[in-house]
Amino acid sequence: MGKIVVCANHPSNEFFMQFPNCRTYDDGEGFVKAIVKALSDEPAPLTDAQRHALSWEAATERFLKAAELDTLPTKNQSKTTTSEPFLSTSLNLTKKLEDASALVHFVGTGFLSSQPDEEQCKELGLEVPPKRTGFSSGKWI
Repeated sequence: MGKIVVCANHPSNEFFMQFPNCRTYDDGEGFVKAIVKALSDEPAPLTDAQRHALSWEAATERFLKAAELDTLPTKNQSKTTTSEPFLSTSLNLTKKLEDASALVHFVGTGFLSSQPDEEQCKELGLEVPPKRTGFSSGKWI
């Protein structure tokens, strides 16, 4: 977005540290200095490759790679009369797909509603909201 980013010098922020507009800090004093400098600096223009690295497409590619969904299993499957190696591989892939699907669902529903649904409330031990019966006068009732 053409802005300078200030974030903690922490392993979770390593991805962002590769960009010229990232300023990091180690403590409170460093945070203040980084903010003051960020407010006085003009952001550097990003290269096409840097802009791509910050895109949703590239983020999805990194996610698929981290979840190991971007490659097929490379184990040599020996020919046996039992289907155990096949089942093990297919269950592992199925589990990864289910995990990825659950994450996409969780993130997607977070954008649709700021309130947890009934199932999420039960899982989190929260009070279950009353069921909505319909839409009236521009709001759910």
